[in-house]
Amino acid sequence: MAPEILSRTWTFITAMTSKSILDGSAGDGREKLLLKSVLEDAEKNPESVMKTIDKFASRSWLMNIGDDKGQLLDKAIADRKPKVVLELGAYIGYSAVRISSQLEEGAKLISLEMNPENASTATQVVEHAGLSDKVVVVEGILKDKVGEIKRLVEEMNAEIIDFVFIDHDKRYYLSDYLLLKENGLVGKGTVLFADNMKIPGSPEYREYVTSNKEELDTVEHNTRFEYLRFLPDSVVISTLK
Repeated sequence: MAPEILSRTWTFITAMTSKSILDGSAGDGREKLLLKSVLEDAEKNPESVMKTIDKFASRSWLMNIGDDKGQLLDKAIADRKPKVVLELGAYIGYSAVRISSQLEEGAKLISLEMNPENASTATQVVEHAGLSDKVVVVEGILKDKVGEIKRLVEEMNAEIIDFVFIDHDKRYYLSDYLLLKENGLVGKGTVLFADNMKIPGSPEYREYVTSNKEELDTVEHNTRFEYLRFLPDSVVISTLK
């Protein structure tokens, strides 16, 4: 196995076994190093920022969607052409850059991140990519911030969120979707894009979106895990009827 792959694999294992992983970080400071790399090495545009992050993750694994699954995300965004996007789990801002760089004029991404340091990193990464006008980073968890999310959606003169990118703690995929539904923040035409449905997976969410056919049209796309292509993964895309 090539040294770069060994490094990615080892840093993936250390992250997954870290006590910090449930708080949204790898626990070894790699997120701070990533931010330093972006600010020092990336040009101030989305493409350069994403390439810099992908290059960093080729040596030190990061829990971004990555470029392989990212292309499925790109297509889903292009097909829906959303005005309002909600991201559950900003991490270091990679997907926020990826999503917001494709949004049409006047559209916005609300990016929710529970970890304060990650929220700060994501804000700086988005700013470096020149996309601050399209992204609002909100620090916290959905159950505490649902009122703020509602306010932001109303400020955009929108009735619902058009697209939800779900890539946070897998234990909360279903409960957070149901919370959005209960608060009238999703509705007909809303697209739910759920990452990491094989590794580590979210069985309760999968069961709900595949069983409730009268509520959701759901398609699963088999793909590969971020930055470790020898591992299988999938994304589940659901559209509210």
